Amino acid sequence: MIMILALTVLFVTVPKFTFELVSYFENFETEEDQVVELGFDSYKDLLEFFEKIGYDLGKKEVPAVILKNLPKDMNQIKDVQLKKDLFVKIMLPIILKVNEEIKQEREKIMKLTNDSQELQHYLAKYKAKTKQELLEKVDVIPVEIALAQAAIESAWGTSRFAIEANNIFGEWTFSPGNGVVPRERPDDEVYEVRRFRDLLSSMRSYAYNLNVSPFYKEFRAIRAGKIKKPIEEGLLYYSQRREKYIQEIKIIMTNNKFTELKEHKAYPIQIALISGMSLIK
Repeated sequence: MIMILALTVLFVTVPKFTFELVSYFENFETEEDQVVELGFDSYKDLLEFFEKIGYDLGKKEVPAVILKNLPKDMNQIKDVQLKKDLFVKIMLPIILKVNEEIKQEREKIMKLTNDSQELQHYLAKYKAKTKQELLEKVDVIPVEIALAQAAIESAWGTSRFAIEANNIFGEWTFSPGNGVVPRERPDDEVYEVRRFRDLLSSMRSYAYNLNVSPFYKEFRAIRAGKIKKPIEEGLLYYSQRREKYIQEIKIIMTNNKFTELKEHKAYPIQIALISGMSLIK
């Protein structure tokens, strides 16, 4: 059943796009999370759609429009600033949604008793030994960090892996056949760039990775206030470029004023009377 959202947007004509209901099952989870996703083949159609619904990054609230994938012609956008703005508009609602899911999970965990079976479930999911360690892991990803890494790892949504595999954050897999083989991969390597079924899955995997992997223990400690330093410095092991990668994150965040977006909220939106809409079952 399609999720009915709160704000109605009425207009006569919009670009052709698909309207899809998907169900996502998180690792170790049994409950179903239903999400309405939109898909556009052309960035021009997407720009027109965003204009019609009044999507403006200058406002503190953005429409909760979740795109299934990137337009296939993102790399044809010649205007650099236009490309950046469109990419941020695509990614921001996805980041906010995943952070909201994490917040709800965290609030749920805080109410659980130490002898709760459900607590044991979350301890296993997040590879934590105590409730205190668990709460340090189950926390939101700063919006400015997620946007900067998404921009770097996907070349602002234009990379082959972002477009073909919905892989926004450059995650690898070592299971042959589950990803896309990089053209420059050495002959003796087996890794592939992981393939995701949609952008939301990529964001969820990225957030889980930062919240669980031992490589980002310092990131989580900074986030929890245990270490006083810029949080991006906890991502030293995300890239083989180490310090140069951290510097690039800082430059991207500063030059694109991503910290101004960290307080933005997503508001629900009901899409109604859209011509050219098709429901995929």
